[in-house]
This record gives sequence, C-alpha cells and structure tokens, in this order.
Amino acid sequence: MLRRMAVFCLCLWLVMGPLLAYSDEVPRLTFAQLVDSLKANLELTQKIKCYNGKEVERQGFIIPAGPPDLSFFLLSRVSAIGNFCCELPTGQDETVYVYTAQGVQLFYDPLRVYKVRGCFEAGVYTDPANGVSLFRLRQAHVEEAVGAKIIKIEDTPASAH
Repeated sequence: MLRRMAVFCLCLWLVMGPLLAYSDEVPRLTFAQLVDSLKANLELTQKIKCYNGKEVERQGFIIPAGPPDLSFFLLSRVSAIGNFCCELPTGQDETVYVYTAQGVQLFYDPLRVYKVRGCFEAGVYTDPANGVSLFRLRQAHVEEAVGAKIIKIEDTPASAH
C-alpha cells in the first residue's frame, strides 16, 4: 500500500509539477514583436494573432489619452515627453490602447516605465470614443516596472578599447 501511494505521488508530481511551475508565467510582448508582426495593408502575422484573447504583459510609457482616472491610455515605447531627440511614436505598431480593469489606481509619471498585464487583442478596431487601434490590452492591471531597462547600450568599437 505504501509503495502504491509513493508511485501515485510521484506520478502526480510528474504531471502537475510543470503546470505549477509555469502557471504564473505570462508571455511578454515587445514593441519589436508588434512591429515585426505587421505585413502590407495592416495585416498581422499568425504568430501575433495567436495571442488574441490571452493574457500578456507589456512594458512601456503611459501616454494619457482619455479620462483623468487613466481608465484608458496609450502604452508607448517612448515617453509622452519624447526620448532624447523629441522622438514620438510614429504609428499603430508603437502604441497599444490600454483599457484598465475596474478600480485600478495608478500614479502617472511620464518618465516611469510601467508593466501592464491584460487580455491582448490584435487587429484593426474602431472604438467610437478613442478611434482606430491595431493593438489593445483590456482588463489591464498596471504597476511600475521597477528596474526596467529603457535604453539598450551596446558596445561600440570606440568603447571596446
């Protein structure tokens, strides 16, 4: 009886272990992935479409574009006040429309990077209040992305010496 119990526990651990280990992981989509997902005429690749309806995580800067409670905002790869050379997002592939979950409270700072987790939607959609979007996160939860890297520094030939 003891042996059967041990075998049962081992089998249960082998089956449930991987599920428990990965249950909290949420795919993180980058702006580069969104840019790469675009084809001609705003068609999207199947790879990005496979995330439709699934919870994903994004990091970026908040651009207020709606009510003062930030129940709706744009998430961008650059800050609303620009990025060193007054760079602003250039298209739909560099912004995500974010609709926060009910009761989400957040403190807005244009220089902070935020981590946003919500249900992902890809494809052209026209919201009567906010206009046309290509990518959306709904029922989103927002928090500061502490320690997020916002600038990628690469070694240059001059710095290697």
